[in-house]
Amino acid sequence: MEKEKIQFVETSLDEKLVAPVIYRNYQHQTTKMGVSLPREVVEELKRFLTAFNLVVGVTQTPFYRLDAYFSEDVLHILEINACFVDGWGTALNLARSAGVTISPQHFQHFPKLFALASEDYRPELELFLTELKALGLKGGKIIDWETAINGGELVYLYGRNSRKVAKNLLPYDGLRLDNKFHLSQLSRQWDGKRVLTPRHYFHPDPWEMMPEDVILKFCDKSSLECQKARHSVIFGRPNGKASFLKRAFREEKLIAQEMVEPNRDDGQNCQLVILAIGEEVATGYVQFSTSRMINDNSTHGPLLLE
Repeated sequence: MEKEKIQFVETSLDEKLVAPVIYRNYQHQTTKMGVSLPREVVEELKRFLTAFNLVVGVTQTPFYRLDAYFSEDVLHILEINACFVDGWGTALNLARSAGVTISPQHFQHFPKLFALASEDYRPELELFLTELKALGLKGGKIIDWETAINGGELVYLYGRNSRKVAKNLLPYDGLRLDNKFHLSQLSRQWDGKRVLTPRHYFHPDPWEMMPEDVILKFCDKSSLECQKARHSVIFGRPNGKASFLKRAFREEKLIAQEMVEPNRDDGQNCQLVILAIGEEVATGYVQFSTSRMINDNSTHGPLLLE
């Protein structure tokens, strides 16, 4: 039986429903072009997340934001973010604008209270609360940061929390689960057919054994090492002594990942943002950019989960 392809799909995006702003006051750039993930891929991705949860040892429901590249046949998981998990409003808004059906049951894991690490993310968070109401779920309330960390009720934080660990803050255990060393460990155990990870290099692998065309990633984006390097990601293994990077590698504060090329559409690099709760794949969206580093200042399209 022939495998269903992961493929680009042109949707009938209703521009009247698309949010005009999702970050600060910048215009939200969108496209009708989306990507469709076949059911077989989605089901294997659930098994992948189950395996990841076993590796990291979760005891409560985590929230994840996955960065992925793809070809027609396979999905390449590049990164799993667990500390700063935003994009819910963008994903749900694009899905509704494109007529993509979203299951409300996944979103019952969210608490009633939300807080912001930065006002920059207020438009996207407010959009998320609006989209929850559109799904027929009770809307949430945004409270200030100090109230959030000092209160007893569960609060979902929009933005990266590197300031304070509090038991009532979600995403659950984000700082620990966000460590990039976890995906490196899983990469040696996972035997997927349609959901893959790039090859990873990490201690005790010899520094010299990795090829030059790798991507170096600091395991903790808020670490002193990452701040010293001024970049969380470095393209290519440097020639020469590179004593600082070698030491970080030996101390398991830095890993390397083989280079995977993104799929392209109309001359633009394409990356998927997949949002998950526990092992459930909930929603996501597509990023298009001419840049090598694709982030949220890119053009966004809908993600279709079959």
